[in-house]
Amino acid sequence: MTMKNNPDRTTIGLEFARLKDIREISLNNDLVTFVEESYASLQSRGIPVQLDRFKRSLLHYAAMGDCINLLLYLLHSEPEIDSRDQWGRTPLSWAAEYGSLDVVRSLIDQGADVNAMDYEGATPLTWLLYAGSFEPFEKWAATEAYLRERGAREEMMSSI
Repeated sequence: MTMKNNPDRTTIGLEFARLKDIREISLNNDLVTFVEESYASLQSRGIPVQLDRFKRSLLHYAAMGDCINLLLYLLHSEPEIDSRDQWGRTPLSWAAEYGSLDVVRSLIDQGADVNAMDYEGATPLTWLLYAGSFEPFEKWAATEAYLRERGAREEMMSSI
């Protein structure tokens, strides 16, 4: 399945543009390049660039950017749902931190471990509570409620 045949290619293109506006990405030229190369690769071959220098896949960034259409497209290829970056963080961990409720739901529905611990001992709920943005509050609160409903635990990070 290539993006050329995907009816959501315009939406996915807009989501890629939004990814480049995320502070963590926009301040790092290597990450901007990774996003741009991944988009070009998806458009031409339907295959994203594998990993960036932080061992994150495009799935991590789709989760971080609340890019539900891109995430659903990527899930068609059955990627490792709990793949870990260099800090042991999963796509669900990033989605939770950014309060991406639809992405959190989709990842959990696909079998993501709601209590996957990173190398600091933090779970996705921990990241939401201690590093997540509270704006808008309703989105954050709904994401917290959903995670707790699905059995998420809050763990103390070893670096705190």
